[in-house]
Amino acid sequence: MNTMYCYLWEELAHIGECKFGERWVFAGLDPEKDIRKRIRTSLGVRKDIYDQGGVRLVAFWNVTELAEKVGRNFKQARMDDWLREQIGYRKNATGEIHSLSGDEMQIKVNQLLQKLNQPLMTAELSSKQYEVAEEVIEMFEDSQIILAELCARFGKTIWSAAVATEMDADIVVIASYIKTVFTSFATDLTSFEQFARYVHVDCGKADYQEKVEEALQDGQKVIAYLSLANSTKRQERIDYLFCWDVNTMLIVDEADFGAHTAKQADPLIEAVGTDVKTIIMTGTNSDRAVTHWKIDKMTSVTYPELLMQKKETQSA
Repeated sequence: MNTMYCYLWEELAHIGECKFGERWVFAGLDPEKDIRKRIRTSLGVRKDIYDQGGVRLVAFWNVTELAEKVGRNFKQARMDDWLREQIGYRKNATGEIHSLSGDEMQIKVNQLLQKLNQPLMTAELSSKQYEVAEEVIEMFEDSQIILAELCARFGKTIWSAAVATEMDADIVVIASYIKTVFTSFATDLTSFEQFARYVHVDCGKADYQEKVEEALQDGQKVIAYLSLANSTKRQERIDYLFCWDVNTMLIVDEADFGAHTAKQADPLIEAVGTDVKTIIMTGTNSDRAVTHWKIDKMTSVTYPELLMQKKETQSA
């Protein structure tokens, strides 16, 4: 069966721009390989940019179901143009270039497809992620604050979101001193069907309270991104996010970078009180991460453990 795909890519030399296109993938072809071939071909005489690693394939989506609904499930149907008109940020009146970074554009495409009821990918946890998620959920039965020391490539964002989803959290506060954390969470979580009920709210925006209230009133759940950088409005945001009489969870990511200081940690410690389930998440330097936190329990995954688990899974 032939399928309609849309794809997103960027040239690493052109920061803040990306290209969004469509590909009619014939039956039997590998979609990713076919899309990569198309991107390389589209560069014309500049194929060396692709060959030398100057191109990043950000994401691709099977939009066959949606294309069928809107009468564009055929070759050269301009499904990409139909979607881009609803996204905006087009650099020129024509063409496939958008004035957004690849990550920003991916989030907008994910959110639009969700709005249009196009099923997203299904997130699948690795054996280790599933094992540690079960462990932490069990810990939360008699504990409130858990330290999660998780090595690189473990997949912290998907793992922590899976824990929050299984805990049925209505508001998940992602707090960090490192703002790139928020882009990573939003990019990953808007990509998967399991997290489609969550509305992503940047608490640095003027209308963040309105978005939180609208989401909860509509029966949706909220992922709120809270910067721990010094700000005259930071305490106001903390007070607001933790005032709701709903199931709230706090995830402090990269907790050993900035978030470990008293000025950043103490307001959160006061806000969570004795009932908000909290994950202090870090990849290294856990002692520093919990400088001001009273941890009930801890889970840890090292890189050698991750490699061993992967090897065991492959040989099973």
